[in-house]
Amino acid sequence: MKKTLYLSLCALAALTFGTARKAGAQTITSHYEYTNCSNPIDSFSVGVSGFISGQTIETFYGDGTSDINTLSGSGGSGYASFAHYYGASGVYTVKEVLISGGADVDSVTFTVNYLMCQDMYVNLFNDLNSNCLFDASDALINDAATVEVDSAGVPVDTISATWYIDYIAYGPVGTIYTFKVIGNPHGYMPSCPASGIVYDTVSFASPSGKLMAFACDPSACLDNAVYGWFSPGVTGAGSHIWVTSSSCTPVAATLTLTFSPKYSYASLAYATAGVTASASGNILTVNIPSVSQSTTAYFVPLFSPVGTLTLGDTVQSRFVLTPFTGDCDTANNTFTEVDTIRLSHDPNYKSVTPGGNITAGTTLQYTIGFENTGNDTAHNIHIMDTLSDNLDISTFKEITSTAQVNVIFLTSGGHNIVKFDFPNINLLDSSHHGLCDGMVAYTIKAKTALATGTAIDNRAGIYFDVNPVVMTNNVENKIGALTTSVAIMSNIKVVVYPNPVSDELTIQTDGTYASFTITNTIGQLMMTQQINPGTSAMHSTNQKVDVKTLPAGLYYLTLRGELGAKVVKFEKM
Repeated sequence: MKKTLYLSLCALAALTFGTARKAGAQTITSHYEYTNCSNPIDSFSVGVSGFISGQTIETFYGDGTSDINTLSGSGGSGYASFAHYYGASGVYTVKEVLISGGADVDSVTFTVNYLMCQDMYVNLFNDLNSNCLFDASDALINDAATVEVDSAGVPVDTISATWYIDYIAYGPVGTIYTFKVIGNPHGYMPSCPASGIVYDTVSFASPSGKLMAFACDPSACLDNAVYGWFSPGVTGAGSHIWVTSSSCTPVAATLTLTFSPKYSYASLAYATAGVTASASGNILTVNIPSVSQSTTAYFVPLFSPVGTLTLGDTVQSRFVLTPFTGDCDTANNTFTEVDTIRLSHDPNYKSVTPGGNITAGTTLQYTIGFENTGNDTAHNIHIMDTLSDNLDISTFKEITSTAQVNVIFLTSGGHNIVKFDFPNINLLDSSHHGLCDGMVAYTIKAKTALATGTAIDNRAGIYFDVNPVVMTNNVENKIGALTTSVAIMSNIKVVVYPNPVSDELTIQTDGTYASFTITNTIGQLMMTQQINPGTSAMHSTNQKVDVKTLPAGLYYLTLRGELGAKVVKFEKM
């Protein structure tokens, strides 16, 4: 299942210090102010040193009002927390005075840039029972809707979201916000309202939540997709895999996982009902009898090491979801992952596809997986993902999630941060196999003006309740020069197999070639060799090439002869 929301940041926080009105041992040491968009109030807190019981804080809010709050504390430290209602947005000068024994002993003055704001919730859901209500019988949407947001008739934002939107609205009471679907989730159409438009009005009351229902669109083309990763370790490996579909009715699919010969298949630790798996050599075939818009298949195959593995060694995995026939977007049916062996399989993981070398402007898909490995329920989880400066934040699109998630964009030190917040996820403990895992995936483009050799690094921090952060592995792409500039002879057939390959590559052609070269994705020559000619230009030529010594990754095979040149791509396991 997949649920997603988009949340604009509403907290306006400032930790500031002022000049003391009267010097002394009893001083104001800090104060904190933030706007809570769930209520039309500003929240304040203040800390003091030299605390004495009975001390108070008098606050002048800059709008002609003030109040007095009593401090609490012990051991020489005191504090107070309080809230104030501002009737309008504006910049206010606030003064806090520390009073002890009836005398003013210290004060601070600071400004508050107060913006009245309100949470607006719009639920996006698959209305399976067609009652226009969001109830327990309804399912989650598997693909993002694109929603235009208008304020008083003026477009102010465009949101990519699944499951629901949490939007922060600014403006005076009575301002009407419009949420209009301008891009349907794949395989869906608005049903209630059929226009795909809902309205909300700024009132600063508790948000009630608006409903935008969708129904399955039987005229939409089929789109099956696979998400997941392969996490290798010295002691074994594990793979977490989700298969989704836009089909209105259940369809069958098959997932083929070609894994490294450094491992052997062990078992399915968890699988959705009906899912079965079998292995032949280093190919795992998973049969999925039923997947649709309302049902997602999830399974966790485990693998044992073959011999003694080496830390840092390279492991490559390839995921292929079939059938391709009838699938209108096969780009999300396959992906290849290259990773390094760690001490053990880590379920808190990050992957990127395509991996390795890419061209500038390439769309990257990042998948972040997490698992509650503790012995108690994880009630709230959030992920902090600091994006590479070489990624274009304007192209970000959240595409899938296994639970309700708030997507929050932050900046720190000039860097873009995406926070994925899973409030009240209540992820079960590790004794519930298959029910203690989660995932979020998104796409984003590399910037277009990146020089060859530019690295795009990424890792994320996962927070389970109040526990210390769990860091994922680091994934890296590099801008490389792809060697595809040779003259291509499109009328000549060249087939290489197996692809991906681990040991020996077979080249089969229906033409005559004098030589071939193998280069990597940044143009380095890895191998050159004369080819055995066929009996004539019309007969197949089969050439065996030992590629065991090539590092894992993508390569370009260039065949050259009298008729020109031909380039094909293959993957080395």
